[in-house]
Amino acid sequence: MPRRILEKIMISNDITNSLSRKFIELQKQFDDLTPVLEVVSALIERAISENFDARGRWDGNENDITIFSGGSQKWKALASSTKEKYQRLGWELEPTLNRSKGLMSTIEVRPQGKSSVVISANSPYAAIHQFGGTLKPTIPISLKMRKFFWAKYFETGKDNWKALALTKKKELKPMIQVPARPYITMTEEDLEEIISLLNSLL
Repeated sequence: MPRRILEKIMISNDITNSLSRKFIELQKQFDDLTPVLEVVSALIERAISENFDARGRWDGNENDITIFSGGSQKWKALASSTKEKYQRLGWELEPTLNRSKGLMSTIEVRPQGKSSVVISANSPYAAIHQFGGTLKPTIPISLKMRKFFWAKYFETGKDNWKALALTKKKELKPMIQVPARPYITMTEEDLEEIISLLNSLL
């Protein structure tokens, strides 16, 4: 089962040196940074929302995806087979993460303690969409599915559909490669906005 995302951002260590210095200065002046962290959380939440609206804002580096992987690259477009499925079901050809707001609705950004912000995405598919990976679902072969396979065979004449219709297997175990579509990322502009906020408090 794909893992859920729970990413803790330690403000004093993980966000850029500039942000770290600003928070250290603020900690010297204020005993409780919770109000500041609440505003920072709101800015991060807005940045994530903009990622969905823009169909991706990341740097394209699949080998090192973090919250700081923001950039100008869009998410990978839908595969032709996925588009065909959406059309067959009467769905709009929206990108995978935009078709339903299920994943987005599970994302929460909130302060934790006096020096950290927690980002969580409580969906079983949160991690695989963020980082990419392989799904191996088990799909029972029903009579309805066999009728569909026959219909596709008569429509296309392709033997693979006939083989599926005649298979003695009771279930399919396909391997589905899911491309990375990082939605928890922040661009340089997003980070600069947070730095500007912190500067206004010093």
